[in-house]
Formats: sequence, C-alpha cells, structure tokens
Amino acid sequence: MTTPLHDTKALMEKIRSLPTDQRVEVEDFVDFLRKKVMVRKTQEGQPLDFPVDDTGPWPNGLDLSRKDIYGDDGR
Repeated sequence: MTTPLHDTKALMEKIRSLPTDQRVEVEDFVDFLRKKVMVRKTQEGQPLDFPVDDTGPWPNGLDLSRKDIYGDDGR
C-alpha cells in the first residue's frame, strides 16, 4: 500500500514530465475541482431556494378526489 506522501510525489513527477501547455491544463482542472469542492461545502445544510408562487388561499369546498376531478364513469 502506498502512503499519501508517496502518492503526492508520484503525481508531482507525472505532472513535471508533461509539456508546459499540458501542465497549464492540469492546473486549470485542479482549480476547477477546488472550486467545485468549495461550492459544495458552502451549500451543505442550506435549504434549497425554489421560487414560490402564492396563488392565495384554497377555495372553500375544494375536493381533490379523483371522482371530483375526472368524474365518475363507472370505474
């Protein structure tokens, strides 16, 4: 089993072996991953912010039973 320090050193060697333009791509990807983690951490535990349309109170006597919505055709 490899240690985290060994993994880090191996990763750094792989990055160093890349051409400069590909190192820039790796750096951009790492920045993307770090930003993704930061966004996820800031959103944990916060309620979802859905838009709410208030149409007012329910009408008196409103019945949402299937029979009242679709009628009774003998089913």
